[in-house]
Amino acid sequence: MEESYCIMSKPVLIKENMNENLKKNNKKVRNHGIDFIRIIAMYGIIINHIIFKKKTLSKYKKFKELKLLHVLFFWHNNGFAFISGFIGYKTHKYSNLFYLWIWVCFYSVIIHLFYLKFKPRFILYERFLYSLFPIIFSRYWFFTAYFGMYLFLPIINKGINYLNQSELKICLISILFIYVFWHDIMNLNNDIFMTKKGASVLWLLIFYITGTYFGKYKLKIMGIKKFYFLLISFSIYIIISLLYYRIYNCNYKINGLNVDIKHKIIIILKNLLTENYDSNLKVIQSISILLFLLEINYNKYFGQIISFIGIRAFGVYLIHDNNYVRQDIISNLFINENNNISLFQVYRLFMTKSLLIFIICSIIDYLRNFVFNLIKIRNICIILDKKIFEILK
Repeated sequence: MEESYCIMSKPVLIKENMNENLKKNNKKVRNHGIDFIRIIAMYGIIINHIIFKKKTLSKYKKFKELKLLHVLFFWHNNGFAFISGFIGYKTHKYSNLFYLWIWVCFYSVIIHLFYLKFKPRFILYERFLYSLFPIIFSRYWFFTAYFGMYLFLPIINKGINYLNQSELKICLISILFIYVFWHDIMNLNNDIFMTKKGASVLWLLIFYITGTYFGKYKLKIMGIKKFYFLLISFSIYIIISLLYYRIYNCNYKINGLNVDIKHKIIIILKNLLTENYDSNLKVIQSISILLFLLEINYNKYFGQIISFIGIRAFGVYLIHDNNYVRQDIISNLFINENNNISLFQVYRLFMTKSLLIFIICSIIDYLRNFVFNLIKIRNICIILDKKIFEILK
């Protein structure tokens, strides 16, 4: 009996080990590059939001070099649409959309009530309805556009998964050619496709589809090692960023017919290098830095840290870009700062204050997440999703 037990016990142990290995293999591996993109992109959004406040611009108008910070981070919205497609084509759940809606409404209402209690001078009482329905009243333009895009995703994802690599590549190249190259070269001053300089549902869909291609089919360059690929992609990003910065600071204008070829080229480039998310080189710049951040090898522990921070990015956006917070805090960040400081000090000031905003908003959102988990908001959204589909069947 002992021998038979031993013989039977071996396959049982082997089967248990196999099941454990299968569970490990099937376990989703988090892409830390996506979370790092969320962090860098949101940090860039904060920097751009504080740079372009009127009080800040007037205070530091002599520092044209601040434009470089803007240029380096002006791919953030493309980045969020890209990573949505990079991971979102596999599954589509309306429960995620419900959860995001509740997330948005939570901050919108809480901040409104806070200002109503402690700073009523900022409040218009009839706009409480806006805080209850922030998407309907477009209180956050990016999420309003993202919400509109999300409704198309069941159809888009079906098509993405149906197409093979060649078909999807042809589709993507055609879309980018028509909506980017054709638009910039042939009809620069007329928004014929209503992309609104990249601030629209249509443009988010285009970059979502771009992200799905790179999510499904990793970019492989024959004969180029990963190190050189990272070097090339980062170099493209830097070169285009510096080109944007250089052209923006050129003030050449055509006065009469006698203009040398150098000045004509600069004027043409300035017209093409528009400050739009959907311009030619902005698309290349965005894709190059996104691929660079995705392909970096992240240390296990560093990866866990950035994943912990990365999931707070949306909350950071909802807090710091709220209308009341923007008018009361973001607009007045530099009101008491000295303007007789060096360029290096200005850079340090902008970057440290942006980091401080990110940290404070992240801590607040961590507490929000604790509350949501406590009352099981995610589960409520899943149940709501199922009930709606049962009714509509």
